[in-house]
Amino acid sequence: MDTQHSTQWCLVGNIRESHSFGPKGLEHRAGTKHFSPGTKVFCLPARWGDGYEKIVAIGRHRGSKLFSKMVIRADWVTNWRAAVVYHPAVLSLLAADSPRNWASEEEVLRYVNSLNEVRVS
Repeated sequence: MDTQHSTQWCLVGNIRESHSFGPKGLEHRAGTKHFSPGTKVFCLPARWGDGYEKIVAIGRHRGSKLFSKMVIRADWVTNWRAAVVYHPAVLSLLAADSPRNWASEEEVLRYVNSLNEVRVS
């Protein structure tokens, strides 16, 4: 972990209670395969230019309760907000392979606003 920073602003959300999947979206799954419903996830900035449809998220894994980093669909996350990260394990995962993290609260809030606009439209 980068010992210079003991905190980091981050885009945060919670895993939805359920989402549709399967043929024609007729089936519903509680949470995701790796995250339980309501799990707080810390999300990295966009990396692929896909309009933030798929995101890199860090959260407590449903099976082990250790923090893990996964690529998930952004529409599986709700309650977007900016938050300061204090947990050393999360800070370490944020810094591990990200070429760029969130620079400031303002940058995260711009993302939150754009995500909320897209979800409302």
